[in-house]
Amino acid sequence: MNDRKHRVVQEFLTQVKIESHSFKEKKMFDYLEKRLTDIGLEVERIPYTTEEGNSSENLVARLRANTSGKKTLFFDAHVDTVEPGVGIQPVIDGEVIRSSGQTILGGDDKAASAAMVVAAEELKHREHGDILFVFTSAEEVGLVGVRYLDFSRIQADYGFVLDSHGPVGGIIVAAPTQYQYEIFVTGKASHAGIAPEAGKNAIVAAGEILTRLPQGRINRYTVANVGVIDGGKATNIVADLCHIQGEFRSHREKDCEKLQRKIERLIHRKSFEKKIEDVNVCFKKVYSGFRYENDSPVIQLVSKAMGELGITPRLEWTGGGSNTNIYNQNGIPAVNLSVGMEEVHSLQEYIRIEDLDKLTALIIKISELS
Repeated sequence: MNDRKHRVVQEFLTQVKIESHSFKEKKMFDYLEKRLTDIGLEVERIPYTTEEGNSSENLVARLRANTSGKKTLFFDAHVDTVEPGVGIQPVIDGEVIRSSGQTILGGDDKAASAAMVVAAEELKHREHGDILFVFTSAEEVGLVGVRYLDFSRIQADYGFVLDSHGPVGGIIVAAPTQYQYEIFVTGKASHAGIAPEAGKNAIVAAGEILTRLPQGRINRYTVANVGVIDGGKATNIVADLCHIQGEFRSHREKDCEKLQRKIERLIHRKSFEKKIEDVNVCFKKVYSGFRYENDSPVIQLVSKAMGELGITPRLEWTGGGSNTNIYNQNGIPAVNLSVGMEEVHSLQEYIRIEDLDKLTALIIKISELS
């Protein structure tokens, strides 16, 4: 095992043992602050509190340019993990690091944060422009940390979010726009045993809506889903309230607009409105999509870096969202790169040691070529 590979493996093993569920990342940020300061980076911790009252922080570490004429770059990793992530005991199994089977492994996304730390160590001795290493929080619960970044601090020409599954070489060139929606159906309560005909059952009415809501794969660009329905108080009461939560996402903004109009028309049908007291729907745009052509500068840079390392680039579309969406909608060109994690969010999670080493080498090579 070469020296860099050994160092990134040890860094990864150290980081995954640090507990850092979403909004509980302080121990991880304490570790990173000391580790990166010791390397010689300028470190800033940026706290935030959400509208719901949840608190955490983000960390931005700057490696100042040691040569002129190069682009300013950022690399991003989120440091929070899903549960169960307490007491992680990684197991080295030949050329793979896997979960013990009692918890997740935490390769999502500590494979990236470990590679960023080791790359920063090595870049101190190579030519590079200004580089920002951004470590965000609460990504797993809705891209929260990155939404609370002060983007005036992220002045970069290009960015690379290191948070996609699969072997190193994947470049996410397109991701969808996502909307969430909530439907509130109001019926009329009545005693179900004495006067059921006096009531208007909101759950039954919501069921009629459900059969007509867009579901599944709409076309090659667009999907929709209903994920939550709740309502009612007791079996002897005609339910006067029912609540539906759903989402849709598409690589075409016009498809999102069509689905929104379809849902609005659906709930306001004349025949339906007679069966209820009221119905309302609200929509929330969660994030905007992005798409890059193969010849765009950011794709050309990472593809060249991969080529020089003997890695075959894979240009991929995704149906999911990531911090990448938020950077792009704030005007910073960024793509998501695969880091080697597999079976994420499960007790069978693992990562290949080779991918940890390749990811570290890729960060270094992109920085040198910028």
